[in-house]
Formats: sequence, structure tokens, C-alpha cells
Amino acid sequence: MAKKGFFHAFLSSIIVAILSFFIMYFFIPSMSMQFLGVSFALREGSVNSQVQTALEALRVNPEFSQESFERLQTLLSSPEVQQKLKDAAKQGQQALEDAVKNLSDMAK
Repeated sequence: MAKKGFFHAFLSSIIVAILSFFIMYFFIPSMSMQFLGVSFALREGSVNSQVQTALEALRVNPEFSQESFERLQTLLSSPEVQQKLKDAAKQGQQALEDAVKNLSDMAK
């Protein structure tokens, strides 16, 4: 039986780490953002990234009270609202800004 040395264990661990990274990066974006700080779904220019950026503007808005922010969170948990935001992002930046403004008006 052949001895498996240090290099075999080292290469095996590197391969496992690389595979784990790519699986998390492409298929589990929430875990990827939590542990790695990057993900395929939230890369710059993606629809999800545009929606996140537009919603960040609402979070720092001083006009939003805590109650308004909680209503916004409730609205954002709805799959219909999430789909509307993604569709608006695909149409362009102006359509996304209009959708976010409409959403913020609903939450106020």
C-alpha cells in the first residue's frame, strides 16, 4: 500500500476548498455573502445588485421612521414585490427608481 504524504493531504484540502468556494459562490448566494463577502447573484451590474443598491438608498433616508421601515420590510418579504423590483431593474435604472419610490410611498 502506498503511503499518502503531506502533499496529497495538502492538495486534497485545496481542491475541497476550491470546490466549496465555487458551490457557495454560484448556488448559495446568501451563505456566500455571509462567509465570503461575495456572491454571483450580487455581483456588480446584476439585477439583484441593482435592487439592493436602490433599497439601500431607502434605508439611509432620514424621512423613514422605524414603523415605515418595518412596513417596508413586510412589503419586501412578498414574492410579488420582489418580482416587480427585479422586472423594473431589467427595464432600466429609471424604472427601478420609480418602483422603489412607489414602494417607499406605500410604506410611509
